[in-house]
Amino acid sequence: MSHEIRTPMNAIKGMTDILLRREPQQHQLSYLNAIKESSNSLMIIINDILDISKIEAGKIDLEEIPFSLLDVIGTVNTIMLFKAEEKGLQLKTNIEKDIATLVIGDPTRLLQILLNLVSNSIKFTEKGTITIQLKFEQKESAQIIAKFCISDTGLGIEEDRLEKIFNSFEQANSDTTRKFGGTGLGLSISRKLVEIQEGKIWAESKKGKGSQFYFTLPYFISDSKENSSTNEIGVNSGNYAEQLKGIKVLLVEDNAFNAIVAQEELEDAIENVTVTVAENGSIAVEQLNLGDFDVVLMDVQMSIMNGYEATRAIREQTDKKSKIPIIAMTANVLKEEIENCFEAGMNDFIGKPFDTQELIQKIFKLIKT
Repeated sequence: MSHEIRTPMNAIKGMTDILLRREPQQHQLSYLNAIKESSNSLMIIINDILDISKIEAGKIDLEEIPFSLLDVIGTVNTIMLFKAEEKGLQLKTNIEKDIATLVIGDPTRLLQILLNLVSNSIKFTEKGTITIQLKFEQKESAQIIAKFCISDTGLGIEEDRLEKIFNSFEQANSDTTRKFGGTGLGLSISRKLVEIQEGKIWAESKKGKGSQFYFTLPYFISDSKENSSTNEIGVNSGNYAEQLKGIKVLLVEDNAFNAIVAQEELEDAIENVTVTVAENGSIAVEQLNLGDFDVVLMDVQMSIMNGYEATRAIREQTDKKSKIPIIAMTANVLKEEIENCFEAGMNDFIGKPFDTQELIQKIFKLIKT
């Protein structure tokens, strides 16, 4: 699932984005947009199935870091606002004040739960409002229970279906998939993520009168004044591309389609960038010895010499080139793969299909800070 499907998806998604930037003719635009939307839908399905697999295999590790609940809700609002406005819906927040909101926990999993629930509400609401509500229940002086509610003015759910909607591959009605699409995995993933954090999740609804999805999560209040999650979750990365003008990139990629995607994405985004392509790790090591580069983008699964071997060979060199920043670019996004990349000596990781702005931000972080 992770590697063999995401690899061709990277080419499909990337080349579609490239063509959309090439000012296509009007009749071509509708086809390209259809491909883009279909690709995005397929990636959601792939990611959902991977998440379910990891959760059921017990391979989800939770972070314990200081983060702001308000920042996570703000990110959800930023991400989902356009989707809501496309349907003519209002997206609102209602947050209880005067309570400490810097807590210890996993901001990424909270973000995932909220995105799933808000996206679900937008999907099944034709007019009206989606509201993200946060209240607090004090448990102990150092611990709180955060109670979230995602409410909508949508179709509503029949009472006898309320429990079943949290089961994998279940939908509220038999015709839901046909009308609205989706796998029925979003709510199941949300329930599992809430439960492994020792929380509770439930729904209340009346057919034709909207729904309310509640969940609670226990958090310890953080004494830290710094919010370590802000930069990780924030969506406003700034204009880093301007500051990367003229950089030299060594792209190590054995898939010709994916090499084209990465090269053209970088050339479109960064002025005067030079991208040199190496078809495997052995060629990459040779290229690095022959020329000067600012960063290496390293595929992992390659013939002759894979990305791990190439990275170790680079790190074993005795000159300054051994310190060059290396970013793993791989379709295998499982935790073990990411850990192997860092153990081999890589500095960062980005999964395929990759987001160009995220990649640029990672490059900037490694070579300019």
